[in-house]
Amino acid sequence: MKKFYLSVVMAVFLFSGASLFSEEKTSVELTASINWTFGSYKESSFSNISQAFFTPRIQLETKITRGNFMHKIIADYFFTKLNSSMTETAVVYKTYDPVTGEEFYQASVSSLSFHRIKLQYDLSYGVFENQKFQVYAGGTFACNAYLQFENYPSITGLFSLGPVCTANYIIDDRNSLSLTGGIPLIGFGVRPPFAGCSAELMKYAEENFLKIFTLGNFLSIHNYQSIFLDFTYNLKATEHFSTGMGLNLEYSRIAQPSERPLYYVDSNFKVFANWRF
Repeated sequence: MKKFYLSVVMAVFLFSGASLFSEEKTSVELTASINWTFGSYKESSFSNISQAFFTPRIQLETKITRGNFMHKIIADYFFTKLNSSMTETAVVYKTYDPVTGEEFYQASVSSLSFHRIKLQYDLSYGVFENQKFQVYAGGTFACNAYLQFENYPSITGLFSLGPVCTANYIIDDRNSLSLTGGIPLIGFGVRPPFAGCSAELMKYAEENFLKIFTLGNFLSIHNYQSIFLDFTYNLKATEHFSTGMGLNLEYSRIAQPSERPLYYVDSNFKVFANWRF
């Protein structure tokens, strides 16, 4: 199975490299956006649904168009101090004094925080184009890290492959709309056996980081469902600069292990600036 994944990744990079080094005219677009997220997630054995409203999120995107090929690289970072029953109510628990050994009760409020880091590469080919419409279809490869921090970290790592499609509609010389959608179909995920610090994972990280991948599992529709949609409106200010706004939606369910799935639902309103070369 590992050889299969390696072959797929190598084929993707060889195919994308061949298209990049062709003699077609190239255009490069750099986009920086700030998003305000309306989202929630549920780590089944860690907390009830945890919510994050009006939380800023940063996204950087590079789009390279050469001939009929379009390459897109996206870096996405999201951090929030979550609103949940764990963070709003003090919990009383029994502990002891390490010097005297006497037991006592102590109240504390959870400092639960959530980070999500995403790196994504899309390779698409133009399948239709006229004066108003452009349609690209291809594949997407994404690396996701879901990180929760309480007293100990709980980290989920995920690699996935799937189809992606982009449709552009040109309203006039200055205005345009774009819609992108994708559904990961296969993947490989590493999750600790419980929501907390996994001793085996930490041991492998100290000895040999690559050994962590031996704790992973194959993911497909039976234990991993996900969809993402991105809609943007682009206003061209000059030949090389434009701005705009948009909305995106993402839903993920990672059921590995099956008895403790992680749910992630997020919608964003974003504003962005775009530089074209």
